[in-house]
Amino acid sequence: MPSSLQQFGSVTVSRVRTSSDLRQLLKDQWLKTDVFIVKPNWFSPHPANFTDVETLRVLLEALDGQITITEAYSMERQDGSMKFTVDGEEVNWRWIMNHPNWDWIKKKGRWDEIRKQDKWFLDEFGFTDLFGEYRVDYVNVTEEVLQGRTADVGKIKKTVETRFTPVLKEQLYKYIPQRLYELRGATFISLGKVKGIRGMFPSLTMKNLFGLIPDPLRSWWHGPNDEWLGRSIVDINKIYVALFRVYGICEALRYATVSDSQGEVKVPWGSYGIAKDLGVLTFGRNLVALDAVLCGLIGVDPEKVSYIELGEEAFGFYNRQHVEKAKASKDWFHI
Repeated sequence: MPSSLQQFGSVTVSRVRTSSDLRQLLKDQWLKTDVFIVKPNWFSPHPANFTDVETLRVLLEALDGQITITEAYSMERQDGSMKFTVDGEEVNWRWIMNHPNWDWIKKKGRWDEIRKQDKWFLDEFGFTDLFGEYRVDYVNVTEEVLQGRTADVGKIKKTVETRFTPVLKEQLYKYIPQRLYELRGATFISLGKVKGIRGMFPSLTMKNLFGLIPDPLRSWWHGPNDEWLGRSIVDINKIYVALFRVYGICEALRYATVSDSQGEVKVPWGSYGIAKDLGVLTFGRNLVALDAVLCGLIGVDPEKVSYIELGEEAFGFYNRQHVEKAKASKDWFHI
């Protein structure tokens, strides 16, 4: 019979089907609080590629307190109708790599179109109704940054650099909404999805925070040949870890993505398969350890994942023995 719970040091893996199941598991004192911020994974609306409303509901019902959901815009999070041209050239990630300034998108109603698409996503997939039902606040980081409603850069810089080495690109310090800054010290849940089973570069709890960089196309933050990507992920994690009690939850409750060049889902960046109804949830305070253990569980070598390698330098080392134990476990992601 498959295990229902397993510990890998500070990281817990468990089967979860209902909010009652989850409520019984979340015993950490960080989760005994009146205020939560939750960052779901809403990069795109492709099948199994985003935190769905049923999964988010499970978490909301398991938490006791006022909840703020935060996310940034993504130009992939749209109904397929949105396309932009600048001087006759379609704007895509290749164009952005050479044009990191976002002034172009503020013109000719383009920003209104992105707002419209974000509303479409929230309405289409049931999040607007869910927010109303649970009286959830929604903070869109991109919108707050665009409107200039951000925290003092000097205070952010001082808070971060008191604990960590400076970030590579200091403009990241400009990207903290005042509404979130006013909640500093609160428990911040990185609600990641398991994306990239047997892949080279999985998206887990640390990469989930990369989605808080407000640029609707974050290609520039990848750098040429992705050479900045790991550092960009770690740097945005530094900022949020310095400001909040960041807690990681990574879910494969209803769906998870499987790296597969011949997979049934075709997307602009390739193809992938879908694993359904695994009912697996992994959680813990240390996002580096959490993601490293998850890599072991899903058939990925964490030593080859740049944000985990760089994350150790910033946040401390993970236990290799726990990862080896995870690699040997066949109960969770044996697909």
